[in-house]
Amino acid sequence: MASTYLALGSNLGIRVGYLRGAVRSLPGPLRCSRVYETDPVQAPAGSRPFLNAVVEIDFSADTGALLGLVNRLESQANRIRTQVNGPRTLDVDVIYVEGMVTSNSEMTVPHPRCSERAFVIAPLMDLEPQLARRLSPEMAADIQQAFDKGLSEVYQGVRIYGGLLC
Repeated sequence: MASTYLALGSNLGIRVGYLRGAVRSLPGPLRCSRVYETDPVQAPAGSRPFLNAVVEIDFSADTGALLGLVNRLESQANRIRTQVNGPRTLDVDVIYVEGMVTSNSEMTVPHPRCSERAFVIAPLMDLEPQLARRLSPEMAADIQQAFDKGLSEVYQGVRIYGGLLC
């Protein structure tokens, strides 16, 4: 089994409901971060804020099976892709898989932009601070300082929304 980290996001409908639905569909055992509310990044004007979380699962299959899991979760949430970075019921990204480095037309692991995304690094700090620090040292340090001060906004545009997702 390999520790696999998935980033979940939703900014349409009952956002936390879509996140919880995805978690219920994941193979256990799993660990979940807190839920964060984040300003949309590179999204169309008028987009609602996202709810984001990171989950860790043990997964021991090939990239095709992992991609199948991601697609199934998004499909169960009735995700419709109408525009790049557009609103969505559920977005699932593979952030990191222990022992896996791959890049092909379907998936790149580790995720190529996760180190630039506070909406990934903040919840990852809840689960695996060392991994978050390795992926984005400066951002992780800033987020840790906010955690230490008990701030609800942990990084520009990233706020603690609720408790653990699972």
